[in-house]
Amino acid sequence: MKARAVSCIFIVLCLFNKAYSQSSCPPNLDFESGTFEHWECFVGTTDTIGGKNRMLLSPSEPAPGRHEIITAASLPELDNYGRFPRLCPYGGNYSVKLGNEQTGAQAEGISYTFVVPTTVDTFTFTYFYAVVFEDPQHDLPEQPRFFVTAYDVETGNLINCASFDYVSTANLPGFKNSSVGSSVLYKDWTPTSLQFAGLGGHKVRLEFRTADCTRTGHFGYAYLDIASACSNILATAPYCIETNSLILDAPFGFQSYTWYNSDFTTIIGTGQSMNISPPPATQGVFYVDVVPYPGFGCRDTLQAFVKPMPVPDTPDFKSPVKLCQFDAANPLTAKPLPSHTLLWYTTATGGTGTFDGPVPSTAQAGSTKYWVSQKALFGCEGFRRELTVTVIPTPLASFNINKIRQCQVGNSFTFSSTSTNLLNPTYTWEYGNGQNFNSANPINTYSFPGGGTFYVKLKATNDNSCSATQTQTVTVIPKPVAKFDYPIPVCENKTTISLTDRSSVPMGIAGINKWWWNVNGNIYTSQTAPSSIAPAAGQYPVKLVVSTIEGCQSDTNTTILQVRHNPAVAFGIGDLLCNNELIRFTDQSFFPPAATGEIVTKWYWSFDNGMMNSIEKNPRSMFTAGVHHAKLITESAYGCKSEPLEKSFDIWPKPIVQLGISDSCIHLPVTYTATDQLGNVVSYNWYFIDMIRKGPTYSSITKTHNREGKRPFTLITYTDKGCKDTIYRPFAIYENKSFAGYDTLAAFNQPVQLDARGEPGMQYNWTPSVGLNRTDIEKPVATYDRDQLYHLYTVSPQGCEKHTQIFIKRWAGPELFVPSAFTPDNDGVNDKLKVKPTGYMSFGFFAVYNRWGQLVFRTTNFNEGWDGKLNGKDAEPGTYVYVVQAVDYHGQPLHRKGTVILLR
Repeated sequence: MKARAVSCIFIVLCLFNKAYSQSSCPPNLDFESGTFEHWECFVGTTDTIGGKNRMLLSPSEPAPGRHEIITAASLPELDNYGRFPRLCPYGGNYSVKLGNEQTGAQAEGISYTFVVPTTVDTFTFTYFYAVVFEDPQHDLPEQPRFFVTAYDVETGNLINCASFDYVSTANLPGFKNSSVGSSVLYKDWTPTSLQFAGLGGHKVRLEFRTADCTRTGHFGYAYLDIASACSNILATAPYCIETNSLILDAPFGFQSYTWYNSDFTTIIGTGQSMNISPPPATQGVFYVDVVPYPGFGCRDTLQAFVKPMPVPDTPDFKSPVKLCQFDAANPLTAKPLPSHTLLWYTTATGGTGTFDGPVPSTAQAGSTKYWVSQKALFGCEGFRRELTVTVIPTPLASFNINKIRQCQVGNSFTFSSTSTNLLNPTYTWEYGNGQNFNSANPINTYSFPGGGTFYVKLKATNDNSCSATQTQTVTVIPKPVAKFDYPIPVCENKTTISLTDRSSVPMGIAGINKWWWNVNGNIYTSQTAPSSIAPAAGQYPVKLVVSTIEGCQSDTNTTILQVRHNPAVAFGIGDLLCNNELIRFTDQSFFPPAATGEIVTKWYWSFDNGMMNSIEKNPRSMFTAGVHHAKLITESAYGCKSEPLEKSFDIWPKPIVQLGISDSCIHLPVTYTATDQLGNVVSYNWYFIDMIRKGPTYSSITKTHNREGKRPFTLITYTDKGCKDTIYRPFAIYENKSFAGYDTLAAFNQPVQLDARGEPGMQYNWTPSVGLNRTDIEKPVATYDRDQLYHLYTVSPQGCEKHTQIFIKRWAGPELFVPSAFTPDNDGVNDKLKVKPTGYMSFGFFAVYNRWGQLVFRTTNFNEGWDGKLNGKDAEPGTYVYVVQAVDYHGQPLHRKGTVILLR
């Protein structure tokens, strides 16, 4: 059982065919077609409402696991909880299972609708049921249940005395606790009769339902079968001629039965079925008063007419039955004919039979006889058949072992059976390693091929039937393994050789108590050999043998320890020892000539007592000026370390120079000055783009630059220890590019815009201030109406100074002045024909034409003039026409046209 509340209902119905129309039942009422043909199936759920149980069912196809046809081939054969056959033992070839072992308040049902024959007064059939519950101790309406009912389809009325509600708390006899789960109740196969009195011609619906508990935590299921005969006879009194007995049979399922003679003057007996021999009468009638269980039917008085009937054959069973002493026995079983029940007896004659098969006792060896007969339902009981049960003695198994712990090498175990309570015994020895041996000899010898702990089992069997076993443990001790730890590496004159025993017995099944050491020729018998300092380099042999308490000895572990050489440490230090140089340390360690193949693979450098460390072979580092210390330890490929070597060394200071530069403007002397801060400079080395100066006296150099631009330079200084320092200085020469402007010609009263063409951050000073709107800006306006010379003084953001001037000539205007003649003879006087504009805002063009109207010169720049050439050749002397256009400073156009004479 799982650790949850489980409810099971297990019901099997076996209905006996008694006349449908007096000779047969309705088709497939007994499921003998092996299907649910003519039956309707339902699935649903169950709950409680108003304190009553309710099943909410809907029609369905046969649901797997909820509507199941059981046959002789269905597995398992026995129910898991009740251990009774799942196929009805009193019916035909098929039974039905309703429900399953799942929870969830499930409900299932099947129903059959038929018309009661009009030719009978009371229509009767018998069903067999077996129920299994786990009783969760809920309230009655919440319990799992099996429900049987019938009602008139036309009226919807329940048929009186034909409804039964089986729950685990119903007051019905025969319920037992399951051996599988203590809370599970079950009831083995039980017959019950249903009666339909006075319903000839009525359509009747028969229903069987199962349901879990309504709280969803417990399940219920059922088996049922219906007998293959239906009848209008409620009670029978068959006269069995072969056995000279009278059988009185009443319907199943009532609480009590009382039998009377034909005139009710004598009580014949009580019980559902009575076997009377010799019979009190072989003809006539008997009466029986039947009283139902409360809520399970109606009280009635039934007639049973005496009628001769045949005696059935004896039932089938397997005989003899052999059981083993002390084993738990199952009830005896036999196979009855369909529509028959079994009756079991402990005597060949007489006594009262029981429906339940007896459970033989196995406490004592020997044979016991039982008898079984079969009785037709409402018919005669057959002759009894003898069944012999033989209880065979079960051995009391035991055995001795010559020695339970032995060494694997040469082990030989002798196992001797001392078992008792024997009968034709045989012995099976299982050695616990997959090997076994069968013999009638109680003594057996075996050697185990491997070590370990083994569970040896003796199985003693009596008469090839009943067995008992005993198991004992033996230990086969494997050969111990001699093992020890030793230091690695072993370095000459340095390593302490400590040998630590690590010997063991495989699987840990024995202990070691003896040791034998041979350490470099010295013998010791303690678990730990004395420690010693490694000798000179070479071989150092060690041997170890161990044995266990049982005397199991190991092989000899021979290990050659190699004593290794230590490296001889040496190193060199670089030549230039300055505080601004990487100092290189060079490993020069070595081994003696005998150390063939040994090399240094690790280096441990320490500088200034651990202030700095390195594991490089040849490290490089920088140090401050002063005295320093270097220490080196080297290690070989085998792990042997040298003694430490320490050296002191001096680090000299580099030069410290302060550099000064006097100026950075063109045309000015620039002085480069190097100031020695420590007084240790012995040489100054200047590197310019255009010159190099070296020597002890060049602490200052003066240069003049005539062009602006980048002028980087490098200064390298040296001390008397060879220490140097390099200064690279990016440096630029600047030019003040301001310019007051070219002399200009302007009309009287014309404002003249001056432009110094400076740069951001430049300082300006125009003098004199007469006629200027401002004197400290880049672009002042001059309005003085006389000729005036202005001076401009500027200072650039880099501090470069400059002086320039501009002369403003005042003429009448606005006007465009063109001379009347010019002489292009290259004498420097009047060689070009130019226009002089005054008072203009913008200049248009100046054009010259010959007397044929051909354009010989044209320009938009009044500073350009005609040189008297046409197409690169001297033009002819003579008169030419000019045209000039401009816009004056008032914005008015100026246009002049005239003639000019070219003279040669």
